[in-house]
Amino acid sequence: MRRFGFFVHPLDMRDVVRIAPQSKGKRLPLVEKILEWTPAHEVAYIQGLKCADGEDAEGWFIGIPLLPKQITGLPKEFVLKRLYEGALLAKERGAQILGLGGYTSVIGKGGIELAEMLPELPMTSGNSCTTAAAIDATARAAERIGIDLASAKVAVVGGSGSIGAVCAKVFAANEQAAEITLIARNQIRLEKVANEIHEETGKTVLTNNSVQDGIKDADIIISATSSSGDIIKAEYIKSGALICDVSLPHDVCRDVATKRPDVLVIEGGLMQVPEGVDLNYDFGFDPGIALACMAETMTLCMEGRFETYSIGRGLQLEKVREIYSMAKRQGFSLAGFRSFERLVTDEMIEKVIKAKNTAEVQE
Repeated sequence: MRRFGFFVHPLDMRDVVRIAPQSKGKRLPLVEKILEWTPAHEVAYIQGLKCADGEDAEGWFIGIPLLPKQITGLPKEFVLKRLYEGALLAKERGAQILGLGGYTSVIGKGGIELAEMLPELPMTSGNSCTTAAAIDATARAAERIGIDLASAKVAVVGGSGSIGAVCAKVFAANEQAAEITLIARNQIRLEKVANEIHEETGKTVLTNNSVQDGIKDADIIISATSSSGDIIKAEYIKSGALICDVSLPHDVCRDVATKRPDVLVIEGGLMQVPEGVDLNYDFGFDPGIALACMAETMTLCMEGRFETYSIGRGLQLEKVREIYSMAKRQGFSLAGFRSFERLVTDEMIEKVIKAKNTAEVQE
């Protein structure tokens, strides 16, 4: 039997209420304090994983009861101690690899410090599979609404981050964009990524420190940041554009769903788990849907690859391709398009296509 553990944590009060209904109506400061007092604990047991080579696998979701702003805002020593306790719990259950879900992979040099605290337990952030799934979803959605990748203007919000940088490199290497703009606050990091892309592919990319300015002309936007969400506003987006929002909490403001039916927003990094697998936990998704970072952890376990994989602030393009291939071999596949917790319908697609065609005529 192969075994894995995976960290989960609430993204917002909606998550807290879904898991603990008694918290509804409580003041946020009180809820945050209770979460601080709550230790890491097992929240679900996952079974039904049949590996491609015939072996069985099982796993546990380990709850880290902290909101994103607590993980990034509380003293690092406190957060790392909580994560270490969760890692020990996973190890006690027999986990041979641990996935650092959500913001738990942000702390301590992108997970490096936690991995060093417990070197006998391999760890991964899941960012390689998340990147691969986001690229695949973006390409498929672009084809669906009639965006030609080769002539498209692509903007990557969070372009200096591990996921955003690799997404940009893939688009540049595959000649899938006429223009690429990297967007982030740190200009030094942006220029470093831009230089790497030019050296590796010969393509010159643009940089911008403003989300509004950087995406205003973009046909395709990939957003992968560790912000607190709501940084892409309705008025920033070009008519007929496609946005793949990989971030959790999401970077795209929720009012885009009602104010901008002329753009398509999809949630990046969602995978369909193999048939027969029961996650036994309510993530707010349809049954059988998992985050790609979870899929990476499960895949490595099912492959018997008990090794530290996607850890640190950088990703290797070779691993992005490798993990997606392994995931498919183990029965994972890209999930259907979702937008603001709803399945994307043909009607939504048609509205975007119509808006896109109208905008092109006006140009």
